[in-house]
Amino acid sequence: MTSKDIICVTSRSFSKNEKLVSILQEIYPEVRLNKSGNNLSEDQLVEFLQGANKAIIGLEVIDKKILEKLPELKLISKYGVGLNNINLEDCKKFNISVSFTPGSNSQTVAEFTLMQILLSLRKIHNNKTEILDKVWSQEQGLDLYKKNIAILGFGNIGKKLLKLLVPFNVSIKIFDKEEFDKKQLKTFYSNLTQASLEETISESDVISIHIPLSDDTSHMISSKEFSYMKSNVCIVNSSRGGIVDESALHTFLNKNKKAFACFDVFEEEPCFNSPLLELNNFFATSHRASLTEEGIMAMGLAAIKGLN
Repeated sequence: MTSKDIICVTSRSFSKNEKLVSILQEIYPEVRLNKSGNNLSEDQLVEFLQGANKAIIGLEVIDKKILEKLPELKLISKYGVGLNNINLEDCKKFNISVSFTPGSNSQTVAEFTLMQILLSLRKIHNNKTEILDKVWSQEQGLDLYKKNIAILGFGNIGKKLLKLLVPFNVSIKIFDKEEFDKKQLKTFYSNLTQASLEETISESDVISIHIPLSDDTSHMISSKEFSYMKSNVCIVNSSRGGIVDESALHTFLNKNKKAFACFDVFEEEPCFNSPLLELNNFFATSHRASLTEEGIMAMGLAAIKGLN
C-alpha cells in the first residue's frame, strides 16, 4: 500500500456494505465505490476505473478491450469465486496482477445449494402464490433421505455440500477432473464414489453443479447429457451460467414434467426473458447464492487482503 493508491470497487454488494467499506477506507484513503446498483458495462466500467491502480472486481468482464484503456491499473483483486469473467492471459500481457481467494464463500453457497435441493424435491416453489390464488395445493414431493446424489465438481463448495448431505444418509457420486483414490474418498464419506460424467448423472436423483466456467466446460451439460438422466431428476445450479445449455434444458423439462430444475445462475444476466421461466417445473433465483451477511463479509475481507 502507498498513500497514492486509488482503489475502485465494482461489486455492488461490497459497495453497499458499510462495515467492509469502513475497513477498506481505513487502509486506503482514496476509494471509489459502485453505488449505481448495476453491473458496469464496458464504457461505464472504463470510466469508473479510470485513474485507479488497484480494483476489486465482482462480475464485470475484464479483457483486452477494457485493459488497454486503463494504463494505471496494476492489480485486480477478485470479489467472490470464479475467474471466468477475467481474462488472465490479457491481464498477464498488460502486466496486471490478479489476486483470488478460492473458497471464500463456500459455506454460504453450499447452504444455498442444500436449500435448492430440498425445494426441488418438495416442489414448494409456487405454494404461496397458490394460496394467494385460493388454491390449497396438496402436491406430493420426495424425501432427500437415501437419495442418489451427483456432485459435479468436487472443489471447496462440493466438499462443503457433501458435509451438509451426510446426515441424510444419501449415496453420492462425484465427477471431477481430479482423480481421487478410493481410500481418499472414504475419508470424506463412506458412501462416496467417483465416476464418469455419464455414469454419475445417469444414476442420480439429484444433480448439483459446481464446475467453473471455461471454454472446456461451456455447455458441458447439453442434449446428450440430458438423454442419460432420469425422467424425474432434480438439477440445481449455483455455479455459473453457461455450464448448462439452457435450450436443451428447456426441451428436457418440457418433455419430462416430473423433472425439476432450480437455477441461481444464467448464461445472460439479468435473466428476464428466458423461456425456462415459463415452465412449472423450473425455479429461478437472481444470482443470490453467496449473498448472506456472512458470505459478503468473507468475500469482502478476502478481496481487501488481495489488494496488498
